[in-house]
Amino acid sequence: MMFGMGKKKSDEPLPVYMDEVEFSQLLAIVESVGPRILVEWGSGGSTRALLKRVPTIERYISIEHHGGWVENVAKHVDDPRLELHHVGPDIEMPPEGASRDEIIAWDKRCEDDASAMATYVGFPRTQEVTPDLVLVDGRARVHCIKEGFDLLRPGGVLVLHDAQREAYHAALKACGRVVFLEPFKGGQVALVRKPTS
Repeated sequence: MMFGMGKKKSDEPLPVYMDEVEFSQLLAIVESVGPRILVEWGSGGSTRALLKRVPTIERYISIEHHGGWVENVAKHVDDPRLELHHVGPDIEMPPEGASRDEIIAWDKRCEDDASAMATYVGFPRTQEVTPDLVLVDGRARVHCIKEGFDLLRPGGVLVLHDAQREAYHAALKACGRVVFLEPFKGGQVALVRKPTS
C-alpha cells in the first residue's frame, strides 16, 4: 500500500507519497539522528508526518518550488516548528496543462543546469543554519545533494528519496559512503553521513 499513491488511496488530506516500507526507513533514520534542525527540499505529506512523529525537531525548514503546493501544505500543517518557504525556479515553469514530455524535459533541465534553480537550492544558506539532517525530495536534486551535504553539521546525515535514479548517483557518491536501503517499491531511500573530522 502506498500512503498516497497506488491501489489503495489514503483518506488523509495530505498523504505521504512513499511506500510504507520506504517511509518507515526514512522515519527510522530521522528518529535515530534525532535532529534539532532539519532542512528539506520538497514539501509534502512526509513533512507533516515527520513533524508529528519526531519530537526532537526544533526547526523544520522546508523549501518548495511550486506555489500552489506550498498553499496545500500550509493548509494541512499548522506545526509552529515548520518554516515553509516558497522559492520558485529561476527559469519559467512548464505551463498549466503541459505534456508529460515537456515536464520531463523541464525536470531534466533543473538537474543539468545549476542556474535553473540556483535560488531554490541556495535558499537554506540565507537561514544561517547548520542542519543535523537534510532531506532531498524536490527538484534539482543533484544540486541540492551537494548543497545540503555542505551545510550539514559534522556527523549529520543527508537522506535522498528516489535514490534508485542513476542521475543522482555521482552526486551522492561524491559526498562519501552511500547506503542504499532495501527493499524499496516506489522510491529508494539512501543516506550519507558527513564525517565528524
